[in-house]
Amino acid sequence: MKATAVVHMEKGPIGRTLLYFAIPVLFSQLLQEFYNVADCIVIGHFGGEYALAATGISGMLLSVLINFFIGFSSGISVITSRLFGSYHYEKLKETLTAVFRLTIFVGVSLTILGYVLCDPLLRLLNSPPEVRPGALCYLHICIFGLSAQIIYNVGTAVLRSLGNTKTPTVLFFFSGIFNLLLNIVLVVGFRMGIAGAAIATLSSQWLLAAMILRCLLSLDPAYSLSFQGKGLSYKEMLAILKDGIPAGLQAVFMSISSMLVQITINSFGPDAMAGMTVYAKIEGCLYYPSFAYGISLTGFVGQNLGARQYERIRRSVNLSLTTMTALIFPLSLILLYASPVLLKIFTSDPGILFHAHEAVLFTFPVYVIYAINQVWLGAIKGLGNNCYPMLCTFLCYAVFRAAWCQILSPVYHSMRIVYLSYDISFFLMLVLLVPMYLHMFSTVTSQDSQ
Repeated sequence: MKATAVVHMEKGPIGRTLLYFAIPVLFSQLLQEFYNVADCIVIGHFGGEYALAATGISGMLLSVLINFFIGFSSGISVITSRLFGSYHYEKLKETLTAVFRLTIFVGVSLTILGYVLCDPLLRLLNSPPEVRPGALCYLHICIFGLSAQIIYNVGTAVLRSLGNTKTPTVLFFFSGIFNLLLNIVLVVGFRMGIAGAAIATLSSQWLLAAMILRCLLSLDPAYSLSFQGKGLSYKEMLAILKDGIPAGLQAVFMSISSMLVQITINSFGPDAMAGMTVYAKIEGCLYYPSFAYGISLTGFVGQNLGARQYERIRRSVNLSLTTMTALIFPLSLILLYASPVLLKIFTSDPGILFHAHEAVLFTFPVYVIYAINQVWLGAIKGLGNNCYPMLCTFLCYAVFRAAWCQILSPVYHSMRIVYLSYDISFFLMLVLLVPMYLHMFSTVTSQDSQ
């Protein structure tokens, strides 16, 4: 796959161009979920007692840092897509150089800090004593993959903002196969348990980071990554951070929300923890396509905003709403009815299966609202506003969910309180996003006509 296979999305048929851009992203996310599922199966059957719960809580802690850079990279992609769409290649090259210098510095810093804080954070989350040793082992190994994850998340976002969705998908496919095979060798073959799973994850992350970096260095010389490049001025770098940090914080608030809710989940014991871990693997079949489509739309809207193609933006958003509804609603129902069989792939423990199945029953019927929200979020960020999505995420996912669980759980001590917090937050987010998109689109078009 050529790294130079970029696409100017301000041209061509809207439906075909958007699908050409979005389908590889969706496929990439589904591939990621497939390999996560495979890892979960291997760990669940061969990782030892409490392995599922340990990897679940460890992954949640790591996601706080990783999700910041996933969000940050989506903010950067808005800038790079706009520069690419307006053919400002020299500034695009300088932006890439500055962003990756910052990325490497922050990655190393967070690795050191994260290693020191692993144990205190596990205690803060009130993780059960029987789960903590495995979780600490997993964290101490996987923390050295932070820099790799930052590199490939930012690099992938940049490639997608240039219209190149195929290359990241192909590279992820190879790294995923590598991860799966190494998991089988280390966990099943050498019986290394949770440590083997962590080593396999770490190795595949660095392989993917190396391949993404090679692609960025191989782009058209007019805008390819160059570590000897001039970079940006201090003022220009602050402007990038102004766009990137709110998008990163939006993703962090999602993770903090999960951590705060996790405190409530942990009070129900290891079966509830493992049940939510298994549930998350099935949920990924809905979450990843929705999240990926939002990412795709951000790049599409950003390029067309740079080219002042406003009608294409409006039509792409409407088409995306239809596409997400037509995809996620029937898929959620299929997974809902198939869940009793699907969940048994991961474990045969009746306690874990009970909690996982209840989570599916309470959340999947309304999951299409989450998918629709990702369309509005992608469009708003593509129009250049990263602060409002951050605020909505903070209020609906972090504040509301945590407050709901903390207030109601002592009164009605049931995991159903947790599930309902997800459902209600989806609707609250929808109410906040739609008016903002309509206002922003109206403002942008009216300003350009003056």
